[in-house]
Amino acid sequence: MTEGFSRSVALPYLDTKNYLILFLLWPFLACITAILNFGQKEARNIVYAFLVYYGLTFVVGNEGIDASRIAMALKMNAMLPFSDIFRIIGGVYATDTTVDIVEPLISFVVSRITEDHRLLFGTFAALFGYFYVRSLSLLFDEAKYNFGWNSLIYMIFLASILPVTSINGFRMWTAAWIFFYGAYHVILYKDARFLILTFSACLVHFSFLTANFVLLIYFFAGNRNMIYIPLVLLSFIVPNLIEPLIQSSFGAFGSAALKARVQMYTDTAYVQLRQDSVMQDAWFLRIGSDMVLYYLLLAIIVVRYRMRNSVQNQPSENLFSFLLLFLAFVNFGMPIPSFGGRFMILFFMFATLYVFRFFAGNDSSRIDILTLVGLFPMLLFAAITFRQGSETMNAWLFAPGFGIPWLVPELTIFEVLFQ
Repeated sequence: MTEGFSRSVALPYLDTKNYLILFLLWPFLACITAILNFGQKEARNIVYAFLVYYGLTFVVGNEGIDASRIAMALKMNAMLPFSDIFRIIGGVYATDTTVDIVEPLISFVVSRITEDHRLLFGTFAALFGYFYVRSLSLLFDEAKYNFGWNSLIYMIFLASILPVTSINGFRMWTAAWIFFYGAYHVILYKDARFLILTFSACLVHFSFLTANFVLLIYFFAGNRNMIYIPLVLLSFIVPNLIEPLIQSSFGAFGSAALKARVQMYTDTAYVQLRQDSVMQDAWFLRIGSDMVLYYLLLAIIVVRYRMRNSVQNQPSENLFSFLLLFLAFVNFGMPIPSFGGRFMILFFMFATLYVFRFFAGNDSSRIDILTLVGLFPMLLFAAITFRQGSETMNAWLFAPGFGIPWLVPELTIFEVLFQ
């Protein structure tokens, strides 16, 4: 950290025992204290513990959200014999549409213990939170000797793109953090060992087969910017080229379950339904992602221009090239709302990482003009994410006393702030 910034936020060192005592007395205060001391291993463990605690207090109130379907599936699994676990494990080879193994497997195992959805979402939060905290730790460790306000803002924004409230859509967004953590090492440092991790994301959500395909192309092709730049430009002009490729690829090599799932996502009626759903959203929900996209594109261009005379930073060069290829992939998939829109979020994560790395090596005690320009779109996006997550966020989570949310009637942040 820069000396001034470090003095303004750093707190006295707390050992594990003191953190645990504080966590029992007031979990949220312990989490805030840990965030302010994120450089400590003990602090990161407390942040992780709070994320799990969030899952254990998860509220399923709105029947229209994914969490409601997941909670219902848990109750149905509780009535199944143990032998059905082999059907789940072999789901990717089955003739139905169960191709994402991890979620149904966790649900089935938890159903052997309880039908209470809170234990299930606590388990989800444990897996999600592990890669969430590990990924943010990578960023913190990169900037810990030169941590200024710009680095802090971009790190906070990255954390807010897919916070723990995203376990409402456990499969896609947990897979996103798994892929991000693995791809970080593959892209920046060409560490092929982490390809095993990126491919494991496919077991959480099958669509990451396509993201891994793009990652493999980059890994073997390298930094071919002269090819990637025209491809990006083409993707903005003719965006609907990837749908036939997805259908033909899974049709040739996929199982019956994969074919059925892909057919569902690319079906004309389903695509129209998703597009109508997007159009019904409030204007600020629709514009939030667009503003972040255009800002991050501007930020990437500005950072690239500022780095033109700097000593080449190979990891950042690698990340820039991957961003070009991945953006083309996302744009080509945008005509499929459930595909392109979701992977655009992953692009936001990698793009934010790119800008963060620039400031992590060149930060100062003043907020850069580029950061100031991005404050509104980043704050708007974070506010939208918070609003969406408030429907499942237990308000008692922030009260003093560990376990209070389990002893009182459920009350969501949405009910407190928006009703």
